[in-house]
Amino acid sequence: MIKKIGLCPEIKVCSFLILVFALILSACGLDTFYYLDSPLFSTSPVTTDNEESVKNFFSCRTNEESSSGNNHLYFDSSSDFRFLGTEIYYKIYNNKNTMLSVESTVDNMISSTTSYSSAADYLIETKGYKSLKISSGSTPFPLVKATSSPNNRHVYIRLNNSDNGDFRSAICIGESPMTRYVDGTSLSVGGVEVAPRRNSNSAHGFDFSTSDEANPVPSEGDSDVEYSSSATESGVWFVDMYAVSVGRDATYTNSYSQPYRMGAIKITVSES
Repeated sequence: MIKKIGLCPEIKVCSFLILVFALILSACGLDTFYYLDSPLFSTSPVTTDNEESVKNFFSCRTNEESSSGNNHLYFDSSSDFRFLGTEIYYKIYNNKNTMLSVESTVDNMISSTTSYSSAADYLIETKGYKSLKISSGSTPFPLVKATSSPNNRHVYIRLNNSDNGDFRSAICIGESPMTRYVDGTSLSVGGVEVAPRRNSNSAHGFDFSTSDEANPVPSEGDSDVEYSSSATESGVWFVDMYAVSVGRDATYTNSYSQPYRMGAIKITVSES
């Protein structure tokens, strides 16, 4: 007599789970990951050690052309993934060492090939870096929109006013590196030139003052502030800024490049 050999209960359960898992994979498909190249160097990143207010500006260069990466591949209208442009993220600190610790963590993530996708997520999701806003109209996303065809452009951002002329608060986008406001390059929305504003309240600027309601001193509860009970220096704040390339797939899911550090500036509160 030939005996029929049955599977033990444990094997039956295991086989069932494997079958269910396989069906899920075949139904959903595997996630597709897109690699985006980060923005590029334009002028030297600004540092908090700088004592010349006219040099307190941020800069980067958008990364769109084929000679500087692969983002140009995502300009094809038939592609499931599209390059959207370059977004600017910032955070305000009252403790410099706290800011430097975040910068060091980001640098380590960028240098690690296994942490490619985590650096931007760390800044935006974990540390709460916010998108820069503008003084008039709705802020576009990303702030620096992609051109109709790949074209690298230089971005210049001055948060606070050194004067009302060449060193005014401004966002400029041009074909050459900039160290001051340049006529004809200012970002405009609805035909109106715009200046940078805080994400926590787009009516508020970065000329921190105890007497100017349009430029209030940052406080602990502000969404764009990392507040410490032990400030580095009374009345002194630090603004850290990064640029990130942004793309979007057919499901409207955004993807980000590694962040490019534009630097950090020191802002002293004005009493008048």
